Amino acid sequence: MSAPTIGYIKLANTLSIVSQKQVTGKLSVAHGNQEWQLYFLFGHLLYASGGLHPTRRWYRAVKKHCPDFKFEVDQLTNGQLWEYKLLQTAISDNQITLSQAKAILRTIAEEVFFAIISQPGLTRRWHPQKHSTSQTTLSLLLSRREIKEALASAKILSKSLQDEGLWHINPDLVPTIKNRNKLLNKEKSESFLKIDKLLNGKRTIWDITLEMKMSLEVITRSLYSFEKLGLIDFIKAEDWLPPSEKFNLPAIEKSIDQAKIACIDDSYSTGFLLDKILKPLGYEILHIQNPIKGLALLEEYKPDFIFLDLIMPKVSGYTICEFLRKTTTFKSIPIVFLSTQDSIIDRTRARIVGANDYLCKCSCPEKIVEVVEKYVNPKYSTNEESKTTLQQTYNLTLMPVGS
Repeated sequence: MSAPTIGYIKLANTLSIVSQKQVTGKLSVAHGNQEWQLYFLFGHLLYASGGLHPTRRWYRAVKKHCPDFKFEVDQLTNGQLWEYKLLQTAISDNQITLSQAKAILRTIAEEVFFAIISQPGLTRRWHPQKHSTSQTTLSLLLSRREIKEALASAKILSKSLQDEGLWHINPDLVPTIKNRNKLLNKEKSESFLKIDKLLNGKRTIWDITLEMKMSLEVITRSLYSFEKLGLIDFIKAEDWLPPSEKFNLPAIEKSIDQAKIACIDDSYSTGFLLDKILKPLGYEILHIQNPIKGLALLEEYKPDFIFLDLIMPKVSGYTICEFLRKTTTFKSIPIVFLSTQDSIIDRTRARIVGANDYLCKCSCPEKIVEVVEKYVNPKYSTNEESKTTLQQTYNLTLMPVGS
């Protein structure tokens, strides 16, 4: 019996028991380091969340069913079920209809069910909880029939992918162009421009299906054909920040024009943490883990600022910095070393090879932002109030992971 079939049977049985007992609370379903939450009220499904990209998933569902929906900052709430509460507020304010909100909830539930039944082994735990019983809440509940329909849709989709040999490609992955020249030779110019725009390292396969208004099977099949030809790779992506965090930033930071930041570091953790710190402030991040192969990408990306690791396999940060300073394109681009090493000798040599500044990886987020703004947006220097807000918003520290 295949993993999706086993996952489907386990989930279907559990949902049936919850429905029959008409209980209220949260069902946690986990596999490895992933966990999904299914919220119930009297055995009906209130909301589904969790997994790798709950925020991306919410935005996709909203864009699919309510593309013109614009919410205000003062509508945002922190904590559990912010997505659901935001939909309730939108209904109360007549921004969206009840049917649109239910369509959003069904789409989210189908994706969550699909992710759950894709796992070979699942653990389940029930948590009794209280939920609102307002008229809006009761109207939004997914009935037992609607739950079965959503689960059936997830099963059909998983079986279709499995039958076509596409089951190994997780739709939460991000396809990126591996060989741009070869792809350009294969595709006509108009088709290439569309592909090049979609496979920009930011959109997951789920995101692309929405943009293209095509089924997951069709998109995955096309991407798989490119992968077999060695034209693309699939990489992991982080979730977007919830709106409650995204808009809880100083107004001065939100007014900064988007700038491109490149991070040359063989450690994935460094790029991930820089994403968490700088992306919410409007900066675009490019993470290059292979400095030698990534130089061509750097030339194409044309960053406004470069973070550079000191010690990497095969080549040192000093060599990279010295090389960049000899090129016309990067002669005046701000370069800041970000390393676990922090001696006077390291800092002095960094200056000699042309670096503008030097930071230790244990630096706090405020310091990271301050250095970027110093060279990219000097008129927006981070004041004390901004630093305080950043400290509250980003309780992160760049730990010495790698060098």
